[in-house]
Amino acid sequence: MRYLCYNKTTYGYLGMTNSYTRHRYQQLPSQQSIRIFESAARHLNFTLAAEELSITQSGVSKQIKGLERFLNTSLFIRKGQKIDLTDTGRLFYTGCIEALDCLQQTINTIQGQAGQLRLQAPPTFASRWLIPRMELLHKNLPELSLHIETTWLRTIQDYIQTEPNQLVIHACINYPFNNLRAELLREESLFVVVSPDYLARNGQIKSAQDLVNHTLLHTRLDGHIHWEAWANAMQLHDLDTTAGYEFETLDMALSAAENGLGVLVCDFLFAFEALTNGRLVIPFRMPIVTGLRYVLLSQPNRHYQPLQQSYLNWLYQQIKQDNQEMEQYLINLSFDTSERRKGIL
Repeated sequence: MRYLCYNKTTYGYLGMTNSYTRHRYQQLPSQQSIRIFESAARHLNFTLAAEELSITQSGVSKQIKGLERFLNTSLFIRKGQKIDLTDTGRLFYTGCIEALDCLQQTINTIQGQAGQLRLQAPPTFASRWLIPRMELLHKNLPELSLHIETTWLRTIQDYIQTEPNQLVIHACINYPFNNLRAELLREESLFVVVSPDYLARNGQIKSAQDLVNHTLLHTRLDGHIHWEAWANAMQLHDLDTTAGYEFETLDMALSAAENGLGVLVCDFLFAFEALTNGRLVIPFRMPIVTGLRYVLLSQPNRHYQPLQQSYLNWLYQQIKQDNQEMEQYLINLSFDTSERRKGIL
């Protein structure tokens, strides 16, 4: 009997090639013997199977012999001190792992304790923050399989729809729609950053007013919202925020800043590594200007709620730790971290 397990979000159901419900599965061996056989076949070693399942080696041998009697065929052959599967054993092993995997996936979905989540995120958030933490995420939440998708063309005003197992990290002023649950992750802290090489070639920038004669770097999507917000918060009305170089993503604009093409306003979170490594600097002391809000959007679903909540808790923990490290970095540079100005309202 061959089981096929389908992705519920894609096909809409969990199915099998055939149904034996009328016969109430009378031709199936016990679940215990199937689990013991699967372990022994995977290890090709009765002792290792016994250790894994916390039973005796003789208990493994007894279950395998009973299973062979039930199937009326040999499943293992001995080759000296080793064992191997017979052709029938390999066939039965394939069927067992497919059936057990399908059953485990269904249980995980029902309990919401393991499985795959799809995560949509802005490309810079994915490349500069999520991906460097994937190994840590796997250590902290080994039951979670996270599939990351980037959204290149999403604007701050978009109406967003999701699947039950999908999360969306969305940068916006406020998410005004009530179709999804929205959890605030963080609010941007905007700073001016520039490379030491650019300053060496173009002169020091000692105040906001000095920016008037320098090349500005922008991201194309959503206009020049960050420079406009920062200039307004600093009451720098004679800065031409329409001039300068435009890039598709913030990641590209950050790379341009690191390579000395101009001056950038961006969220401290994404520039933090470059600042600590000396590729970028904050050219003068300035207040923290608040920017966009990053929210986690999801569709309420009882099957995925525990898994979504575990991931949300992990995000909160990581962001809290980053905020503490960034605040200490600014304090070490003699910044007043309590001085904040509203940028994007």
